[in-house]
Amino acid sequence: MKVCLDLHDWSLARNRWKLLLGLKKRYPNFKISLFAIPVDKKNPLGEDLKSSVVLEEVKNSLDWVQIVPHGLYHNGAEMNGCDYFVFKEKIMPLIKEAFEINGLPFVNGFSAPHWRWSEGVVRVLDEIDWWGAVDRRQPRMITPHKYYRYSYCLDEPFSLDEEVLKLHGHVYGTSNDVGLCYENLTRIPKSAEWCFVSDFVETKN
Repeated sequence: MKVCLDLHDWSLARNRWKLLLGLKKRYPNFKISLFAIPVDKKNPLGEDLKSSVVLEEVKNSLDWVQIVPHGLYHNGAEMNGCDYFVFKEKIMPLIKEAFEINGLPFVNGFSAPHWRWSEGVVRVLDEIDWWGAVDRRQPRMITPHKYYRYSYCLDEPFSLDEEVLKLHGHVYGTSNDVGLCYENLTRIPKSAEWCFVSDFVETKN
């Protein structure tokens, strides 16, 4: 069995790092893809020493932690109706700068807050050859040429007989909060092969 896990709304200020370390201890080959908010204005980093420590620990854990951009500020559905040129010329440079200023590598993928983006955003992703995460529950969602689609939310029952489990959750504040769903995760056998979401990116025909 292959398993990948993504968590949305991760930031240095809201990181659930101890819980993730607990999963790494339980599953030595554990991997996780964190859809990270580049600029978390709701939870500013400031001079928080613990967050600085987390940043260094994440940098030293990139063999099992993958960072994927998730919006810019995560200010509601901020990518809904976003203009092509605004996203390409203004937002994309800010996203890249936010991670680069902290020396935090990220993969060339993108997820829109609340799963809502515009045709302009998708057009830019296609032009720069980035993949986009799409919601399994929205079959009519605009899909980039390259995309990732999860198969189960963490709070849903899932079969352990499947060859691939693509699990989706959040850091805090939803029914699929990784803390609330921790017990469901521990059902996964220790023999499972953990992967990153980028290992399951698909291409439209």
